[in-house]
Amino acid sequence: MAQKKESFIKTKIIFLFFTSFFSMIFFSNIKFIYFAPLLIFLFYNISFASILWIACLVGFIQDLFSEAFFGINAILYLLSSIILYRGKKYFNDKPINLSIFTWIFSIIFSVLSPILFFIFDKKINLSITWLITDVILYPAIDGIYAFLFFAMPILFFEYLKKTGYKNLWIGLKTKIFRRSQKAQ
Repeated sequence: MAQKKESFIKTKIIFLFFTSFFSMIFFSNIKFIYFAPLLIFLFYNISFASILWIACLVGFIQDLFSEAFFGINAILYLLSSIILYRGKKYFNDKPINLSIFTWIFSIIFSVLSPILFFIFDKKINLSITWLITDVILYPAIDGIYAFLFFAMPILFFEYLKKTGYKNLWIGLKTKIFRRSQKAQ
């Protein structure tokens, strides 16, 4: 039983990684923090040291597709993970909390960004517009992104695991059959 659960967790991790990666490629014009839901899911499944390595790795992957200084996303993911890892005790390991925790991760990521850009000598204009967009609006969009692309598929996979794939198909056929009978 434990091996099945571990296999299911590995499947979810692989799904989350590829969803993050392909959403980074296909939605590159939208300012998401693409790998935040993956890191948050991993907070509950692997050690702190492993989280730090993976945070650096996904940051470097995002840096490859970014126009910012190379390494800045890796540092931001690393610092955000260090700050938030202890906060996992306030959120249970449910897919629905993934979006809330992603929202918080995104806020911290957004607050740390101008600090690091300032350190790397890039001029930053901090204004009320920046505060509204980068600290309020974009983190909310990241939370919605995490809910739609990560939490909902995980809930669906867990539902399929519980009921089975055959039962899903039988349930769909039964509902379609009932609707067709009502239409006649």
